Amino acid sequence: MRNKIYTLVALMMATLTMTSCLKDDDEKNSVSYKDTAILSFSLGQLKQVRDTVAKNGSDSSYTANFNAAKVKFYIDQEQGLIYNPDSLPYGTKASNVLAKIVTKNSGTVVIKSTTDEKYSYYNSNDSINFSTPRFFRVYSNQGSEYRDYKISVNVHKQKGNVFSWQALQANSNFSSFTAMKAVSTGSKVFVFGSNGSQTIAYAADKDNGNNWTKLSKVFTANAYKSVAVQGTKLFVIDNGVVYSSTDGSSWTTVATNSNLKLLVAASPAELFALSTSGTLLASKDNGTTWTNESLDSNASLLPVNNINASLTALTADMYRVQLVGTLADGTKNVSWTKLSYRQNEAWSYVVSNADKFQLPLYKTLAVVGYDKATLALGVDTNGKLASMLLSRDGGITWKSDKDFIYPTDLQPATAFTATVDSDEFLWIISGTKVWRGRLNRVGWELNLSRL
Repeated sequence: MRNKIYTLVALMMATLTMTSCLKDDDEKNSVSYKDTAILSFSLGQLKQVRDTVAKNGSDSSYTANFNAAKVKFYIDQEQGLIYNPDSLPYGTKASNVLAKIVTKNSGTVVIKSTTDEKYSYYNSNDSINFSTPRFFRVYSNQGSEYRDYKISVNVHKQKGNVFSWQALQANSNFSSFTAMKAVSTGSKVFVFGSNGSQTIAYAADKDNGNNWTKLSKVFTANAYKSVAVQGTKLFVIDNGVVYSSTDGSSWTTVATNSNLKLLVAASPAELFALSTSGTLLASKDNGTTWTNESLDSNASLLPVNNINASLTALTADMYRVQLVGTLADGTKNVSWTKLSYRQNEAWSYVVSNADKFQLPLYKTLAVVGYDKATLALGVDTNGKLASMLLSRDGGITWKSDKDFIYPTDLQPATAFTATVDSDEFLWIISGTKVWRGRLNRVGWELNLSRL
């Protein structure tokens, strides 16, 4: 009997020893419940005031639900900031919001009053006024540690599909131009204009546009047609001579090639020019050497007048170059496209059977890449402003968009041009008058891409 007692005691001691060891290991590997943080933040259904048109044609509005559950909020743990980089749609009401907050180790959340220093407990069933940023605090389970957060629910203050225009100071120096072409690179906007005997260039800061500086370099009368931008460089072909510049003030002679007639387009990888024999050439070494491009149709279908080009980014390293202009016989406008960066990619002639949606003839045509599409604008054959037309299918169809409108006080002029700067502002120069405008949502997307 005594031996059994000793055996039982020995077993109990061994069990206690093993339990103690396991307890020590658990304590070493467990997470400290002093740690505290907000791990996720999301919203529920919100109210949104939306615009509409009443049956009688008058503007009206109505209130609808907006599901904000999928809106992503960024949590900056280091600075204690929580916010949505992509703002909620215009008209969304942030004054009565249900928010879901997940904390580390089930920490306790309190919210600071908007009127004093008092805090109240957060409850996921209680609405919160996020019209202004709110301050939250999350405590550890032991209550000995806490972390503060500033939570901002951003809502767009502008309507997305509105083109906001700004009239800039007129430039009387443009009055002598019978034709002109605008381009933009870096922080500058350039206007190359012909006075009938020579091409003169002016430059303005893209953030100002009220002060234009005349550039010292002068080209021949038709050189304004032969201006293109590749990256941060300006290129001009004038009487077979290729010039380049990084600022428009100092120009370098790149090459001389009597076969070059007109510089028509550029991508990050290539320059494109029409030859004196009517073929399309390309240069992959900044204009030094040129080779014939492959075409899927006859070169007689290449544009000869009113030539413009647009560049649309399809992926990080793939661009669509679109060449637009009028045939030699003046009967119609045509489009050609090419995917830049693809080896041995041929230019494709754009065939469209949709007569209703073809690009009409313009007296003065300007084409730019905008809103991930190709935008055509200018002066029609009657001397009036032509409708802004968008092509989102590579030139197959051209359609109007109610969101794309000219400035209300814009008047057509013989000399008309347009360009887009790096901040996605569309510049229009008509005669001596200058406007700068942007579709609001395009600016929002640009800001997001630069975060």
